[in-house]
Amino acid sequence: MSWSMFRFCGHWAHAHDVQQETFMALAAMYVEANADYRTVPWLREWQAFWLGAIGRQANGLSDLGADEHLTDDDRVARFRAFLRDYRSWLVASEGPLVTAAGLSADKLVEFTRTVDAVLAGDATHPDVHRDVA
Repeated sequence: MSWSMFRFCGHWAHAHDVQQETFMALAAMYVEANADYRTVPWLREWQAFWLGAIGRQANGLSDLGADEHLTDDDRVARFRAFLRDYRSWLVASEGPLVTAAGLSADKLVEFTRTVDAVLAGDATHPDVHRDVA
């Protein structure tokens, strides 16, 4: 099994490459399917980045590009709302997703909760770490 890290503003957490790549694919699909998110220009740019990055990053070096795309507090808040809505979509779509992605909704939801904790800088979350200066 290979590992990646999700990083944002001095906080990070490990993720399985398959979780991160599956997130990039399914979150891109969710952006496309949701009219509210489909009209957000910076999220569309990030969606294109995800689609271009799938399968092209070396083991352990997967990067969702959070620092480059979440450039202000409004974007962070909007993306955290996106994660909440995306989690609901995952749970509602679990059967087809398990078949298509090979991962249960639980594993995908767990990943999004960890990402949300990193975005919040929640060092009390057991998987979130702070960069050492």
